[in-house]
Amino acid sequence: MTTGGERPRYVVYGGPWERDAVLDYVAQYDGPEDAEFPGCVPIPMTAEQFEEYDGGVEYWSRDLGMAWVARDGGPDHENARGHLPALLTRVALERGSPIRCWGGLRMVVVDRDGRATEAMHPDQSVYLHPSSWTPSGRQTVIGSDRPPDVVLEVDHTTDVRRKKLGIYHRWGVPEVWVETPDAPSPSRPRGVVPGLSIYVLEDDDYGVAPVSAALPTWEAYEIHAALNEPSASADTIENLVRVGRVLGDIDGTGPMDDVQIAGYMRRAHGVGQRTGFARGRELGHASGLAEGRRNTLASTATELLRLRGITLSDDTKRRLATTTLTEEALLAAAMGSSTEPDFRKRLALDD
Repeated sequence: MTTGGERPRYVVYGGPWERDAVLDYVAQYDGPEDAEFPGCVPIPMTAEQFEEYDGGVEYWSRDLGMAWVARDGGPDHENARGHLPALLTRVALERGSPIRCWGGLRMVVVDRDGRATEAMHPDQSVYLHPSSWTPSGRQTVIGSDRPPDVVLEVDHTTDVRRKKLGIYHRWGVPEVWVETPDAPSPSRPRGVVPGLSIYVLEDDDYGVAPVSAALPTWEAYEIHAALNEPSASADTIENLVRVGRVLGDIDGTGPMDDVQIAGYMRRAHGVGQRTGFARGRELGHASGLAEGRRNTLASTATELLRLRGITLSDDTKRRLATTTLTEEALLAAAMGSSTEPDFRKRLALDD
C-alpha cells in the first residue's frame, strides 16, 4: 500500500497488450493496491500501450504512466451493466423514441494534438436522445463531445467514490449511478453496501438524489431492485411504463410513435376483428352484431395486453366481454396499463 505519501513500486507488466492476456495477469496479481482504486490492479502503461490495448480500464493517466484494471468482475458485476439496456428498452417503447446504451464506451481527454491524456471505461453509458447525438465509434472526447446523460458504475468489488466520482465531476458528467449488487463478494471494500446511489451534478457539485433527474420519477431503490431481479417484476414493469410516459409527455411522444408498439396495435386489432366476427356469426346476424362488436373490442384489448406482457385472468375477460365502453376508452386503457389490476381500475371493472 502507499505509505509516506509515496506511490508503491509496481511490477511492470511484460505481456502482450491484449485484453485476455492483461486479465490473466490481473487475476494472478498479488502485489500492492492503490488506496484510491480499491479492487483494481495497477499496471504501468504508456500512451502507446494504452492505444494498443483493446480492453477496458477503470482509469488511465498519461502523466502517471499508469492504468488501473478491475481485479474481479464476474457475472454479478456484469449482470447490472447488461440488464440496464433491457430495462431502458421498455422505457423507450413507452416513450415512443429510442434510448441508446454504449457498454464499451471509452471516455478520453485529449491534448491539443488529439492524443489521449487520461481515460476511463464506464460500465454503461446512456444516451436518451440518440437521434440528436451519439458517439461516433467507441469513444467520446471530453470537452468536445456531448457526455452521456447517465453513466452507470458497478461497485461489486471496487469503490468509485474514492477517485472516479471526482473525475466524472471534473469532466462534467451530469448524472452518475453507482450500483452495488445484492450478491455478496468477499473482496468488496469496507463501507460499500448493496444499493444504488444517484449523483446529480448541480451548481458544479454532485448531490445524492433519491430520484433520477435524467429519467424523472425513477427512484434509486426502484432502479436497484430492477437491476437485481432475474426477470422484470410487475412492479418494475409499472415503474418503467411510468418513466416512459413521463419522458413521452416531455417530448410530445407516446407508445404509438414506436414502430413495434404500433405493430402490436395493428396485430391486436386484426385478431380482435376475426374473433368478434366469428362470435357474431355464432349468435346470428341480427342479435350478434352488438355482441360481436363487444367481443371484437374485448379481444383486441386482450391481445394488445398479451403482446405487452400482461395476461388477463378469466374473470377479467368475462367482465370485459360485457363492457359497453367505447373503443377509444378500451384501447386507451390497454395501452396505458402496466398490470392487470391497473387495467381493471382504469375500466372500473371492479365496481
